[in-house]
Formats: sequence, C-alpha cells, structure tokens
Amino acid sequence: MKIRIIGSVGSGKTTLAKKISKWLQIDFFETDRIVWKREETEVRRSDSEKIAELNAILQKDNWIIEGVHLEAWTEESISQADIIIYLDLPKKQIRSQLIKRQFKQLLRIEKAHYVVRFSMLKKMFYWDDLFDQRTKPLVNEKINQHPAKWLIIKENLVFHEIQQKILQIISSRDIL
Repeated sequence: MKIRIIGSVGSGKTTLAKKISKWLQIDFFETDRIVWKREETEVRRSDSEKIAELNAILQKDNWIIEGVHLEAWTEESISQADIIIYLDLPKKQIRSQLIKRQFKQLLRIEKAHYVVRFSMLKKMFYWDDLFDQRTKPLVNEKINQHPAKWLIIKENLVFHEIQQKILQIISSRDIL
C-alpha cells in the first residue's frame, strides 16, 4: 500500500500519517525531512539529493509520504500512490490548529524542530496563504487527472471515518 498525504501547513498531515502508519503497520515519511537535513542546523538538500532520498523511499513495497511539497521532484510519489489523501480543511480550522501547536510547543508538550517564536507562527500563516494561492490549483489539476486515487477531506473527521473511507477505496480498486 502506497499512500500520499497532501495539505497545507497545520492541516494535520503528520498526525494522520502517524495514525495510518500505526493502523496499517507501514512506515511514514515527511517530505520536509527529504528537503531538509536536520542536524545541528537545518540544511536544504540539493535537487539531486532530494530525488535520491525520495527514490529510496519509493523503492519500498509500502509507504506513507506526507507533506505540503508538490514540486516536480515529488511527481513520482503522486504517480506511484495507490491513495492520495488531500486535507482541504477550512482556513479557520488550520489557523486554530497552528495556534494550538504553538502553545503546545511553548509549554514543551510537543517538540519543535525550529525555534518557537511568534515570528514562526506568522510565517506558517504566510505559508498557508501561499498553499492556497500556488499549491491548491496544482492539486486540483492532479485530482482531475486521476480522481479515483483521491480521498478529499474537507472537515475534521474522527480517525475511524477516515479508516472507513480508505477501506472503501481499497475494496473498490482492488488494492493490496
């Protein structure tokens, strides 16, 4: 099973990937960790390094890849995915989730791989706006190319409801 999860910053991609990973016993990968080498400081990988990292993941029989990235280097993950989950949540919900995340990180309830400051929250709001302007039109084009592969989530669902929708896609397309 190969699952790709796409959505704006703060839409719940990582949380969903972790839950599906645990449920299906499939490793999950974050595109941010493909783009960035996270060591003492974050270093952006070159295009060839990103492609090599992604290709190593794509060689596996099963994977879950989540991330906002939809540039050309990610194209093969879209092509190979059996199911693509698009978290197209309302802006108000995403902003609320970003603010909650910020408070959890400030209280050290949740880890952050960046310095937690108000300026980072502002950047995330900006990235969310960029997703709406630049990435959503690309997502819509891709949905039109292979609509049967896509599970579009427009509201916060309990995980059981998402499981049911995934099972429906699996059985309707004879995946596995």
